[in-house]
Amino acid sequence: MTRYKLGRSTIEKVLRYDAPERTRITRMGRPSSLTDTQVDEIIEYASESWEHRVLDFTLLHDELQLKCTVKTLENRLKQRGYLRCVACQKPYLTAAQVIGRLLWAIAHIFWTKEWLKVLWSDEVTFLVGGRTVKQRVTRKKGERTHPTCIQHQFHRGHTTPVNAWGAIGYGYKSPLIFIHGSGKSGAFV
Repeated sequence: MTRYKLGRSTIEKVLRYDAPERTRITRMGRPSSLTDTQVDEIIEYASESWEHRVLDFTLLHDELQLKCTVKTLENRLKQRGYLRCVACQKPYLTAAQVIGRLLWAIAHIFWTKEWLKVLWSDEVTFLVGGRTVKQRVTRKKGERTHPTCIQHQFHRGHTTPVNAWGAIGYGYKSPLIFIHGSGKSGAFV
């Protein structure tokens, strides 16, 4: 009693334990304010669409009218591996474009020497000025390219689009050419 500064009844109670306190089955601790079923439902809701993925923990908490705190929600989602991450930036690719690229690849799968005569070119557009907004989404590791986690880019107001063009081929690399837009048709510089 003197060594641990405990009362006699507390020491007698501890000595009656048949197992250490932490391993006692009856010791459950404070009940969780979010059950596993509720966490499953929250994850299902958050993963449903882009609009739900971009909701931060506070907005998600408010939208679902949860009785727990925002911090509890955040901790329970983190336990399941769900974090707030910058969304993958990717332009739209239509189903027709996907099929067209696949058919083109299949048609040219057996080319060997023909590839030496091919010139690959591409044009890129990037925005200068203004504020680029990269959304954050709630996602799990491995869901980076999930359709509901991708932020599709559009031209935003107060930015100037800059276009550049280049080409490569076997043993060839073109200079980078900047294209100044004038209306709908561009003019090479």
